[in-house]
Amino acid sequence: QHLSAAGSVQLLREARRRGVPISGEACPHHFTLTDLAVAGSDAFWAQDGQALYPGVPVAELPRWPSYDTHCKMNPPLRGAADREAILAGLADGTIEVLASDHAPHCNYQKEVEFDHAPFGITGLETELALSLMQLVHTGRLSLAAVIEKFTTHPARLLRLSGKGTLAPGSDGDITVLDPDRRWVWEPAQTASRATNSPFYGWPLRGRAVATIVAGRCVWQDPTLAGG
Repeated sequence: QHLSAAGSVQLLREARRRGVPISGEACPHHFTLTDLAVAGSDAFWAQDGQALYPGVPVAELPRWPSYDTHCKMNPPLRGAADREAILAGLADGTIEVLASDHAPHCNYQKEVEFDHAPFGITGLETELALSLMQLVHTGRLSLAAVIEKFTTHPARLLRLSGKGTLAPGSDGDITVLDPDRRWVWEPAQTASRATNSPFYGWPLRGRAVATIVAGRCVWQDPTLAGG
């Protein structure tokens, strides 16, 4: 289960201090958004969202209504203190793994009242940028440390041989990234058939520009020369 509450982070931290063989993971939406996002963009940007884009006028930031079903996920979004606890747990190594919680849904499934909508959002295409923004560009972690949480740490915990490493003889699965690429996430850009993301219209920083699987380039950002 994805960590989303301060109490869970503290329990994990205490268990690891006692030498319990236990690990934890977190998702970008839980350390970027808070429960105020469910109340709508006005409520979120007025309080918990201010630190995400310092100095940017609220009028220039993305808008969404209250009880937008794209803010409905499981575990749910929690308070600002919980968000900070997750960030602290990632920074001090308590939380070893970053995950996307990618849960695509058809538009018609989300275009209903909040209570009737399914839980979950798409996460694969924004997890890198949000993690870089919240962890690297804020100085909480180095770029190398964030990459480890996506690669070597989960491979080690799951005992996946040949994964999460660039060592000779490994599988050659590589994501090439530009940590400073600035872009705005729009539905037309998604590779998924699902568009249930709360982050459309968000100015993002950091992006994957190529994907290599088993040593073969299977995708390249079309905006790059030769893409």
